Amino acid sequence: MNPSPPRVLQGVAANLLSEVLPRIPTPFGQQLVGIAAMLDMMVAEEFDRAADRLVTENRIVRDLLAAGCGLLGDAVPPSVPEALAAPAAPSLRVSDLQRENDLLRAALIDLHAAVEQTPGPAARDLEERIWAELVESTRRRHLSARP
Repeated sequence: MNPSPPRVLQGVAANLLSEVLPRIPTPFGQQLVGIAAMLDMMVAEEFDRAADRLVTENRIVRDLLAAGCGLLGDAVPPSVPEALAAPAAPSLRVSDLQRENDLLRAALIDLHAAVEQTPGPAARDLEERIWAELVESTRRRHLSARP
């Protein structure tokens, strides 16, 4: 048997809610069990999508940083070319992908601030692309509503 971590976590959550919660006599204890079950469900969902989300975001942010280098030239913040020069994550481990994401996002913040100060339609277009990715990256992190 090869248990799927999301399925195991969802099973634990279901058992906490259906078997354990009704046996807890205090409201505080019931609340703790309910929170633990909801956390299990959230971790199960994030486990299944985290690597894909990070690979997608890292690719998009690298593209935005490259566009910023082309737009700003010598005025690009130093963190941007440094982030672009950093190697991609050495594996698909979430911890490796997250380290890459953290580096790229820090550079994106610097780029965004510089682009906001840059006049012209090309800067507004890049600023709009950056905002669109920030909105989309938030959407990628939304958790499914569970009954």
